[in-house]
Amino acid sequence: MLVNDKGRGGHAGPGISPASSIGGDAHIGRLGNEKDHYVELGFHHQSRFSNGAWANFKALLADGSSSPDPWVQSSDNNLNLRQVYVEIGDLPDFSGAAKHATLWAGKRFDGRNFDLHFTDTDIVFLGGTGGGISNLTWSDRGRSDFSLYGRSFGDLGSSRYSDDNVQNLLLTSNQFYDNAQWMLTGMSASGNDDLKGRNATTGGYALRSDDTAKHGVFTMLAWHDTSSFYGLAPGSSTHALQWGRGLGAELRQIGGDGDLTRSASAVRLATFGVVPLSERWSLAPALLAQHSEDRYRSGDRYDWATVNLRVAQSITQNFALQYEASWLYMDLKPNGRTYRDGNTIASYNAVKGDVYKLTFAPTFKVADINNMLVRPEIRLFATYMNWSKALDKYALNDDFGSAGFSAGGSWNVGVQAEVWF
Repeated sequence: MLVNDKGRGGHAGPGISPASSIGGDAHIGRLGNEKDHYVELGFHHQSRFSNGAWANFKALLADGSSSPDPWVQSSDNNLNLRQVYVEIGDLPDFSGAAKHATLWAGKRFDGRNFDLHFTDTDIVFLGGTGGGISNLTWSDRGRSDFSLYGRSFGDLGSSRYSDDNVQNLLLTSNQFYDNAQWMLTGMSASGNDDLKGRNATTGGYALRSDDTAKHGVFTMLAWHDTSSFYGLAPGSSTHALQWGRGLGAELRQIGGDGDLTRSASAVRLATFGVVPLSERWSLAPALLAQHSEDRYRSGDRYDWATVNLRVAQSITQNFALQYEASWLYMDLKPNGRTYRDGNTIASYNAVKGDVYKLTFAPTFKVADINNMLVRPEIRLFATYMNWSKALDKYALNDDFGSAGFSAGGSWNVGVQAEVWF
């Protein structure tokens, strides 16, 4: 439940800023900043066989709604089968590096995705329909995954442009050595220049057909430390450096943006960690920053950086106080990119500014009060958010600048439950 300072439904979300729609998920902290109801229900059946092999069937249903009503109308319902796939492993015919390898096929999220929970941000998200092999073990310290995914850019209202006509095929290699990860993805979407070559005045895209990317490359170096907080104290920390070109310049949801130009390029840095400072205090800082250019137009440039800090103070074994501060800076130069707002074709405006959010959240937990990632939690919260007035001018249909939600400060209060298993 989210209520603003006027007693009405609050306006909120980690991805509320203009930069959040430009790849990379430029999010602010999610604590006391969510109004939607989201659930994932997973189904898992495992079979084991007399020859030592095993098989898993997995499916995932997901639904999201922002309605506070007890019965949600279909127009506000987003029920989706997000995953359905089969894995088989420990096959007797396999030996050597493949002895304990896993084969999979179906629709799924890649098993090596990872995110930054405190801002609801995927650091890397690879998913679609396809197949692959994982856990090829070369030594006690090194292993490999290989996969082929297909995903579409969606149906634009014509059988010629249907999601069966243009699919982005992604071939991915993930190499691991101790805590290090090197990911390399090449992709190709034959016909994507056709798909995006329509005239903007008819409701299509303003990109020229000869400028739209049909290929791309993405790579990432990451370090996952599950026992140390930046080498300073016991805890955990994760770091990633990403780069992409063409279709690979969508650095968060790899292969998910068909509007990128051939010369689009992007680089992103992510680093975050969790550390218990004492028996009563825990800390979780995070930094994400991204630069991209020639993204949707030759000569455009999008720069943003976000810093988030969540602090938890244990009061009793079941009660804690949580505090969160977020700051996001953005410098966006769309260079003439257009969009459709109803029957109007409008241009995005260049803007520069920042947004900040402060949250105070008394929290109840069942156990493990000092572990910031143990759920369930039930929270009360009060959140204050404000942003530069210039950001209200980015677009007519953007959250900032919408009726009753312009710069000048906004309060939200409410209650939230969060659970996972």
